[in-house]
Amino acid sequence: VTDIELKRLKDAFKRTCGLSYYMTQQCFIREVLGDGVPPKVAEVIYCSFGGISKGLHFNNLIVGLVLLTRGREEEKTKYIFSLFSNESGSYVVREEMEKMLHVVDGKVPESLKKCFSEGEKVNYEKFRVWLLHNKDAFTFSRWLLSGGVYVTLTDDSDTPTFYQTLAGVTHLEESDIIDLEKRYWLLKAQSRTGRFDLETFAPLVSPPIHQSLSEGLFNAFDENRDNHIDFKEISCGLSACCRGPLAERQKFCFKVFDVDRDGVLSRTELKDMVVALLEVWKDNRTDKIPELDMGLSEIVEDILHVHDNTKLGHLTLEDYQIWSVKSALANEFLNLLFQVCHIVLGLRPATPEEEGQIIRCWLERESRYGLQPGHNWFLIAMPWWHQWKEYVKYDANPVVIEPSSVLSGGKNPLVAAAANTPEQGEDKMGGLNDFSAPEEKFSDNISTASEASESTSSNTLYPGTPGSEVSFARQHNTSDNNNQCFLGSNGNALLQLNPQKPGAIDNQPLVTQEPVKAASLTMEGGRLKRSPQLVEGKDYVMVPEPVWRALYHWYGANLSLPRPVIKNSKTNVPELELFPRYLLFLRQQPATRTQQSNVWVNMGNVPSPNAPLKRVLAYTGCFSRMQTIKEIHEYLSQRLRIKEEDMRLWLYNSENYLTLLDDEDHRLEYLKIQDEQHLVIEVRNKDMSWPEEMSFIANSSKIDRHKVPTEKGATGLSNLGNTCFMNSSIQCVSNTQPLTRYFISGRHLYELNRTNPIGMKGHMAKCYGDLVQELWSGTQKNIAPLKLRWTIAKYAPRFNGFQQQDSQELLAFLLDGLHEDLNRVHDKPYVELKDSDGRPDWEVAAEAWENHLRRNRSIVVDLFHGQLKSQVKCKTCGHISVRFDPFNFLSLPLPMDSYMHLEITVIKLDGTTPVRYGLRLNMDEKYTGLKKQLSELCGLKPEQILLAEVHSSNIK
Repeated sequence: VTDIELKRLKDAFKRTCGLSYYMTQQCFIREVLGDGVPPKVAEVIYCSFGGISKGLHFNNLIVGLVLLTRGREEEKTKYIFSLFSNESGSYVVREEMEKMLHVVDGKVPESLKKCFSEGEKVNYEKFRVWLLHNKDAFTFSRWLLSGGVYVTLTDDSDTPTFYQTLAGVTHLEESDIIDLEKRYWLLKAQSRTGRFDLETFAPLVSPPIHQSLSEGLFNAFDENRDNHIDFKEISCGLSACCRGPLAERQKFCFKVFDVDRDGVLSRTELKDMVVALLEVWKDNRTDKIPELDMGLSEIVEDILHVHDNTKLGHLTLEDYQIWSVKSALANEFLNLLFQVCHIVLGLRPATPEEEGQIIRCWLERESRYGLQPGHNWFLIAMPWWHQWKEYVKYDANPVVIEPSSVLSGGKNPLVAAAANTPEQGEDKMGGLNDFSAPEEKFSDNISTASEASESTSSNTLYPGTPGSEVSFARQHNTSDNNNQCFLGSNGNALLQLNPQKPGAIDNQPLVTQEPVKAASLTMEGGRLKRSPQLVEGKDYVMVPEPVWRALYHWYGANLSLPRPVIKNSKTNVPELELFPRYLLFLRQQPATRTQQSNVWVNMGNVPSPNAPLKRVLAYTGCFSRMQTIKEIHEYLSQRLRIKEEDMRLWLYNSENYLTLLDDEDHRLEYLKIQDEQHLVIEVRNKDMSWPEEMSFIANSSKIDRHKVPTEKGATGLSNLGNTCFMNSSIQCVSNTQPLTRYFISGRHLYELNRTNPIGMKGHMAKCYGDLVQELWSGTQKNIAPLKLRWTIAKYAPRFNGFQQQDSQELLAFLLDGLHEDLNRVHDKPYVELKDSDGRPDWEVAAEAWENHLRRNRSIVVDLFHGQLKSQVKCKTCGHISVRFDPFNFLSLPLPMDSYMHLEITVIKLDGTTPVRYGLRLNMDEKYTGLKKQLSELCGLKPEQILLAEVHSSNIK
């Protein structure tokens, strides 16, 4: 294929498949092959091209298309052989080929017998000889080998392209439409739903469009009312709003205000219109007009009194157009729409002067608002800005703009009366609403815009900004005549050349040329020079984000320099933060493991959960000094695709001095974090332990731990590798205050029972007591329960290693171990159990409890042990035996819901609006019961209701 053809196919693929690398089977059959190919044949071709359930890759599509359209006879023969051959591609089986021909053609050709005359299998050579003598045997052979059928990749006829057709029915040039398509796809890519719907459209245009007008403006573009603006609609809308004659532009505005789309503006719609137009005037103008001193009802009645020719209390389109010609409010709204269509929606201005006026109006409005915290402004180097201002005659007095502009009518000095000038585009074809682009196939003459060079990203501090990568716009000549005639002081005509159009925005002079230390996670574009100090108006100019996006779209840029607006903590005045904090982020890399670093060496050949860490510089990033740790944490989590709960940030001061940034509300400014501060990004291990904690434990003898005072009891336990089951049990027991006070006071040291044969020689109680005292000392944020972990593993090997365990089982073992280690009974007597013999419960219970205490007396018994009554009755003699057994755990069942909530959508056959009902049903309810309840709600008989489950777009 030629370069032109390859570009066309790439563009068509992108226009058809969006941002995906794969084309679906349905799309392939519809857009590539067309309706003329039988479905079964089309399916076979799709699979033979390499199509799978995921779709068909562009590379495979190109290879297939070239083979079908430009392949030699030998290549096409091999392709047909491959359709019928076995998996290895060495032979064709007669039975398989006949099956496939039945599916594709519905019959088997008689001549096929000759092919398999020598057996049930044929190789390629025999198949080729037979096929070339029987080119009309079946569909594929007739299509690809017969001389009377031609399939071409490029249609050389004069059929107009999609863009030429669209340009023919609008006031836009073909180049405008191609350029506009790039912007359209970028705007649509921001959609959450994949459609350019109101949810996507409203935030783009508001502000500056008033919030109440966003939906009306969307409806004016959405001509077919499918709640989605397609490319044809946005092209026609922009043409009508910006390039059409005045009557057509005012008709577009009329659609914005006609909310119910009934073709007239009712009294209510007029009131809403006037309120919105007054807001637009106040936002954009400072001069006075009579309407500002009038009441709302007075303005509406005045409009109706003068312009309501039908006297029905509303304005028709013709009435509105007559009113709007002389209305300053209507013309100011038209000016604002003109700006939004160019700056936000991406239409390229018709002339440099028009471009300058659009940017000037936008910047003047923004200057009245001032800086708003949370917004981003962009820096532009002064040399380029000066060149651009000369090109667009920015500093010249506002002049009459060519008739192609909308800036006409009203009292605005930017506006000239275009009503009396020839309308641009009068020779164009009419009928915008009747436009229908011809169906185009890949094998016909398809053309579309090249891929947009803007990059989009989701960045909380520096949102996805165009131009974050090096990209240069193509140069366009927007004026046919770059010469303009001026009169000299003596009255002689002087010929002066217009300034040359500037190239891509060059911001390189504003940034330092330091070598890049690591990949940046943010889109700040670069670090600004500190010396000599940059001065606004001398070294740079700052523009709001919409203006930057427009300039980038029109010119390109080598560097994007967004800077956030923050509120100064001392003066409380908004300011542009030119120098956000430049942070260096470290990530851990396991160092070479040594035997000495094994912290589990005393636990019996248990592998070390982590080796000592080596921290290396992984990323850089710029964050505002007013950002909180929480905001930075959330951004890094999203950017690096790490769950928030699996990531922590540490302030790195030296190899052995780290501070955990666990107070999320602190700002960088409060923490005194300066440029080039190192932060460690710690990611939790798969066994739930934290690398930094494990490294500290492994090197605890060498590191002087940085202790942080904390509230007593608010100390955490380090995860030593899937030890959350142990930590949760320890914290549970630790927060049982009577027991904790016992251990903190040290009384357990006087009650250690080291001779109990079923105890643990006092080790359990001693280790747990030491741990509780550390937990409640209030000197550390977290500690590692190493000694207790080792003791538990020694006496209960089932809890050894790094597997997950049952928390309740560990809790039972812990309490039982503490009881035996603290049992005040050193010599346990033999106790005989007596029958109740009809005695009262209190007497039997007291006796049983006394017997229990003769063998078990400890703080654990005092706090945790109780009695359960059990009763057995003999069915023969009726004798009843009662026992009271000691317990320290009660296993209780969790209450389960006996009912369920169900949502059912009822769709009636008469086509009325579906209604959703909510039902509460018993868990064991049958479908008949469900139908009965539903029939009472929706008024249908149970036998009229058919139930279906919709799951993953399938009806069951």
